[in-house]
Amino acid sequence: MKKTLLSLAMAGAFLAPQVVSAHSSILEKEVTASVMTDHSSSYLTIQVPHGCKDEAENEYPTKALIIKFPNSQADIDSGNFFANVAPVASYYGVRTKTEKRTINGEESDQVTEIAITGLNVPYKSTFKAELFRGKPILKEGLEEAELNFDIIQYCPNGTTAAWTVENGKAGHVTVKKAEVSEHADH
Repeated sequence: MKKTLLSLAMAGAFLAPQVVSAHSSILEKEVTASVMTDHSSSYLTIQVPHGCKDEAENEYPTKALIIKFPNSQADIDSGNFFANVAPVASYYGVRTKTEKRTINGEESDQVTEIAITGLNVPYKSTFKAELFRGKPILKEGLEEAELNFDIIQYCPNGTTAAWTVENGKAGHVTVKKAEVSEHADH
């Protein structure tokens, strides 16, 4: 009996890392909601656990990534979104795409995606880096909500891997309502 339990425990230890790193993700599981007018922001870390494979199971290194942010006008109108995105300084090539958004009646440019280029991460290597910051906004009256980030991985020969809302594999983070401090009025 003890040997069986030990075997199961050891098998579980080997399986856990594979389950945890099965797809690209946002490493932070929770962040605290911000307010558009404050100066705080949340930093998020992306992890890509492996390169791409084609139909013949050939392995390719990661060459580039695109992270799409939950800040479409529909997201903003719902009250749950990730605003004021900015890339963190990096030694990789970083490009941003912006679009006009209306937040609280004011139009502003918002980063809708960040492209990280100039990568050459071997297939079996993990790419992990703090790449962006922004304001997680939670609709008034909610205690928490999940924000989803589409992550597209590009490899040579036209191979890609996609972790998106559409296929149910998007990177995500839970936004929690900020705790009310006793000293908030001081």
